[in-house]
Amino acid sequence: MSVNINGKRIRKARIFNRMTITELAEKIGVTKQMISKYEHNQSNISLGTLQKVIRILEFPVNFFLEDDKFVYENKGTFYRSRLTSTQAEKQPSETYKKAAAILRDYLESYIDFPKLDNESLNYTSPEDAAIKLRNKWNLGANPINNILEIMEQHGIIVINVKLGAEKVDARSGYVKINDNLYYIVLNNINNTNFYREQFTLAHELGHYIMHADEIDPQDLNSDEYRIMEREANSFASSFLLPRDSFKESIIQRNRGNISEYIPVKSEWNVSISAIIMRAFDLKIINTDQFKKLQRSINYHGWRKKEIGDDDKNIITPTLLRDAFRLLEKHTDMKAKDLAYSVNKKYGCYYPNQMIAEILGIDLIEFKGEVIPLSIKK
Repeated sequence: MSVNINGKRIRKARIFNRMTITELAEKIGVTKQMISKYEHNQSNISLGTLQKVIRILEFPVNFFLEDDKFVYENKGTFYRSRLTSTQAEKQPSETYKKAAAILRDYLESYIDFPKLDNESLNYTSPEDAAIKLRNKWNLGANPINNILEIMEQHGIIVINVKLGAEKVDARSGYVKINDNLYYIVLNNINNTNFYREQFTLAHELGHYIMHADEIDPQDLNSDEYRIMEREANSFASSFLLPRDSFKESIIQRNRGNISEYIPVKSEWNVSISAIIMRAFDLKIINTDQFKKLQRSINYHGWRKKEIGDDDKNIITPTLLRDAFRLLEKHTDMKAKDLAYSVNKKYGCYYPNQMIAEILGIDLIEFKGEVIPLSIKK
């Protein structure tokens, strides 16, 4: 028995699993030419081969049988560390990004969310943008304890995911579902900590404020992308460590002594490395002090993990999880029903594991139920 499938979905699931055509062909027991035919809708697939695809790629059967029931527009993705990351490391994020937007759109049918604050700022530099955003959002000049919470309060969707891509800390960008516009930030929590996460999310916030309305990052050459990344880093540093209040907190310290920056890290919720760089940029420390501090960081082995990194847990998104809890409380909806309900509306049947990860809930809530293999007639 042969089955008519949506071949593009096989390609998406394969790429999500970072698998080449050759690797998938070997696991299934067909030629790579046949996989290519499946993906380009040039051949139907036998039921037995489809079952192998489902088992190996771990997507439910209906994912491969449905077509989108909505208009989806991806307006480009900003990848932190794009220049050093591979396509294989970046590609799975597009599936997460689309799934997150669909879940957000689905939940918005029932729940009122914070409105996306995408009104343009009139700024002259990344530092000026950071100052004006702090003022607009009434943040004052104090340390930020949880930047993720602030972003969610202003309509930005943040998802913690484990992408297994060490060279990409995060990625973000606008998407549209029908006429609804969303900004999605995928925060890669592999090999991260609270302090690094704060800066990473501030970096993505910089892209949102300065670049997302004007630039498609995929249109930029390497030099242009480096400039944009430097601007996002400058915004993040200025946003997390505002000039005057930050300067006041360290000006009386022995600024050439690395140990003096340990309590500053706890106060401002930013890594020692980022604090030292900001102090140097603001000329609070001179070149000799900066070089001495860099040598101290190397001596202590703090390039990958600093003192105090384990003092605070990474921050976790709550917006989608809380929305689902409200839906669960006031309707008959349960986690085990969500994939089916989303598919019914959007034609996208995502794995329970992916949905659980995006919502930030435990997979056990889905009760480990196996999605039955059924072919539409």
